[in-house]
Amino acid sequence: MFDFWLFLMLGLAGSAGPAHIGFRLLAHRHHRDRGWLFAEGTEDGQWGYSGWLMRRGYTAYADRDMGFFGFWAMLSGWLAALAIAASAVLISVRQ
Repeated sequence: MFDFWLFLMLGLAGSAGPAHIGFRLLAHRHHRDRGWLFAEGTEDGQWGYSGWLMRRGYTAYADRDMGFFGFWAMLSGWLAALAIAASAVLISVRQ
C-alpha cells in the first residue's frame, strides 16, 4: 500500500511542479509586460516570486489575467510542496 501512495505522491509532485513553474513564468512575464512594480526580492524572478504568488500578492492588481496565472501557480505550487512533503514522509516510513 505504501508503494501506491508513494507512486501517487511522486506523480502529483511531478505534475504539479512543472505546472507551477510554467504558470509562474507566465505570471512573471505578464507582470513585467504590464510595467507593474515588483515587491522587494521578487524582481529577479527567482524563488521570491513564487512565494509572492503563493501568498496571493497579485490580488492588489485586480487584473483578470494575473489572477488566473497567479491562482494556478499558487495552487500547483502548494500541491507540489504538499506532495513532496508526503513523499518524504512515505519514503522515511517505508525505510
